Amino acid sequence: MIALRFNFAHPFHGKVILHKTSCTQPWFQAMLFDSAGEHDFDIPLQIDDDGIYQVILNWEFEGRSFSHESSIAVKNGQQIFDQTY
Repeated sequence: MIALRFNFAHPFHGKVILHKTSCTQPWFQAMLFDSAGEHDFDIPLQIDDDGIYQVILNWEFEGRSFSHESSIAVKNGQQIFDQTY
């Protein structure tokens, strides 16, 4: 299992979308995640196949909407790079 580490200025409670960009058929996974009040947290991702994945986080905090995007590459069940936009 792969876990992405985040450190935000406030707790996270929102949607995590995982989209595999390196395949011909559309594939995505969505889940709700709550950091339980923590600012520094890991989000576990169940990824079975090698490839490039786009990770999108969407949440609201104090009446404002936020979004975060990154890409990760997975090979043999291990994360080999990550890039944040």
